[in-house]
Amino acid sequence: MSRKPSTRHRRALGAGAAFVALVALVSVAGPAGPAGARERAAGHGVGEFGPQGGTVAAAGATDRAAAQIEPTVVTSFDTSAAGGGARPLLGDVTGDGRLDVVMMQPHYTADDRYEGALVAALTAYDLDGTRLWQAGTVDPRGRNNGSDIPAQVHDVDGDGDNEVVAVMHPGGNTAVEGRFMIFDGRTGQLVRDFALPDRLAHDAIIFANLSGGNTAREIVLKDRYDTAWALDNQGTVLWTHVGNTGHYPWPYDFTGDGRQEIMIGYDMLSPDGELLWRHQGDGHADTMWMADITGNDELELMLGGDAAVAHDGRTGAEIWRNSDIVETQNIMTGDYLPERPGLESLGLDRIDRTANGYDGLFLLDVNGQHVWREARETRGCWGSIPEPIHNWTGDYSDLIMVWNRGCGEPTTIMNGAGDVISTLDSTARLWHADFCGDDREEVVEYIQGRSLTIKSNGPCDLAAKVTGHPLPQAKRLYNYTRYTAGDSPVTLSTGRPTGTTSALAGQPGGLAVDGDPATAWRAATDGAGQSWQVDLGRWYTLTGIELTFPATDLRNACTRTVTGRHAGPLTVLAGVTCLDRATVTGPVTVLPGAALAATDATVGGPLSALGARAVQVTGSRIGGAVSLVGGTGRLVLTGNQLTGPVSLVGNRTGSAPVVVSDNAVGGVLACAANQPAPVRGGEPNTVGGRSAGQCADVPAGDPHGTEFGYGYVVETSTDGQNWVRVLDRTANDLTAATQQALFTGLGRHVRVTFTDLPELPYARAGLAEVAVRGNR
Repeated sequence: MSRKPSTRHRRALGAGAAFVALVALVSVAGPAGPAGARERAAGHGVGEFGPQGGTVAAAGATDRAAAQIEPTVVTSFDTSAAGGGARPLLGDVTGDGRLDVVMMQPHYTADDRYEGALVAALTAYDLDGTRLWQAGTVDPRGRNNGSDIPAQVHDVDGDGDNEVVAVMHPGGNTAVEGRFMIFDGRTGQLVRDFALPDRLAHDAIIFANLSGGNTAREIVLKDRYDTAWALDNQGTVLWTHVGNTGHYPWPYDFTGDGRQEIMIGYDMLSPDGELLWRHQGDGHADTMWMADITGNDELELMLGGDAAVAHDGRTGAEIWRNSDIVETQNIMTGDYLPERPGLESLGLDRIDRTANGYDGLFLLDVNGQHVWREARETRGCWGSIPEPIHNWTGDYSDLIMVWNRGCGEPTTIMNGAGDVISTLDSTARLWHADFCGDDREEVVEYIQGRSLTIKSNGPCDLAAKVTGHPLPQAKRLYNYTRYTAGDSPVTLSTGRPTGTTSALAGQPGGLAVDGDPATAWRAATDGAGQSWQVDLGRWYTLTGIELTFPATDLRNACTRTVTGRHAGPLTVLAGVTCLDRATVTGPVTVLPGAALAATDATVGGPLSALGARAVQVTGSRIGGAVSLVGGTGRLVLTGNQLTGPVSLVGNRTGSAPVVVSDNAVGGVLACAANQPAPVRGGEPNTVGGRSAGQCADVPAGDPHGTEFGYGYVVETSTDGQNWVRVLDRTANDLTAATQQALFTGLGRHVRVTFTDLPELPYARAGLAEVAVRGNR
């Protein structure tokens, strides 16, 4: 947003008329009495709620209504050329900054329970449906299978461009052992290939950072259930692990040393393949998820299988176990219920796997207790596949996408309470990613051998993602699995070194990453163009940022500061005069265009301001009348003892309302013709006289208006010299104190540059807290 010229700087017109209005207001005010009953929002009671098919709610669940969102088709195209049974991989293979689609088709196999099929063909499409290239030969008998298809999209060589990798039979001859093949993402041409460490080492492909390099360039392969191999990106075997491998291992840096440990089934291995700890359980690991569940910076690991179990990720110590589950087929942790502490874990229980069987979703709280569980009324349907989707509704919430319900039950997106938000195509399989320029995830619906459709919540501009810079591959996209494995982004910036273009004395850049929103970095000047940056210490795959802006404080713009005792009257002629725990024995007068900030001050006489640019009085005692008339900027009275009458008339404060909160007023409190009308941001005022006009009952409201309406851009860098813009909010319409954004970035440094400031006197660039988030 751009600054508008002079309305907030003009001297108030018609001040005499304003005084007349005040006199009339006071004279017609009724007798002293209660200011009126305050409305109290009705709270929702505890009750049953949930998704289609019925649920049973555990104690403490919150009943909530959910708006229905009709998905919008963004693009839809024919994928029949990719062959039957093909599934989509997502990644920027063209290097233009926008995701593309690579369909991976498996060879036909009659039974993949113990050995999955290799890749027959890879077919790349852009989002317009244009076929970019095809590698391999489509298998006319190819069909859906029940295991992972060994292919991924990832920057294997670390040169900034994505390759496509797959385990394929040379020449498509299924009688020949498969090889690990690496294809150029732009052209589909084979770059190089190497032999597998074992004929069966093709059940899944996982990329991990085992060496401590900048990106995940090591490769983990596995057979169906018994053995895993770690390789460098040239195919040299680094180590071999024999054990209960489960379905899909997941790498994660629990120690923070830049090298990822890897959970293979029930075994936690070091980057060098050494066993660190082992989960004691029956069966195998169907699912796993890493997250900071409690929010205490201790990293936990969730495992599913015969139970849902939370472990300390570093030591393996069991934190909690929920055995009231038949078979935990999926587990995924997120902030599904923001009103509850910590993170919740969504899961799927395979309750009965007979021909007349069924499954059911469940949600566990931070302590592993059921918040709710689904009680499906239909039987013979137990193929449900849940998946978390983020920011579908634009509020950055974690939602639940569930498909393959069967028995006529719909495919839906639900909130954490189980309310249906959107209904999707029940004949399609689903995936999700951010394709549009709206900072939200979209839904991918695909019908194998036929089509792929992308749906959004509202308008979508696919061209907005085309930047001309290759888009780094997100961790969950380069480690794609049909099973559930993953990790929740964590904050990477807390306590890290910072730099700024300028800073006020005592308010350096480090205060934006100290974990205390009451402290803040503030720029030394009040102009745009100021920037703040943080050094994360090493490269990360970044997922987004959360910025919290500090409230504008006139005390940061003091041109004169009064402390101690000031005898006699005090007149503020120009600039900003700050009373800091000062005692003024006489009256205080603020002339037009000047500003006053009084904090914990004592004024022996009246306080008057006519046409002031700003007045901020907090925690102070004023011994006479308070008269604030015709102000042109910020006006705040909070937490004061005002022994005389108070009048606020004809103040034009722009987007930020007059704030009158938690004051003890000994006389009349009268307000008239203020635009916007006064609000209170805290407790009601206590008035000994009568309250009149706009202050008859000051309503609770937003005291900030557009105070946090900054324009800014966010950039990432690998070296602190060359920057890539990942977020552009120069034309920002958000005005919340805390603002989030999703993006995919790669690097060590993150920079925020302010391009515009709010239309507020003495506003300046500043950050109370910055949370840069990413995967470890």
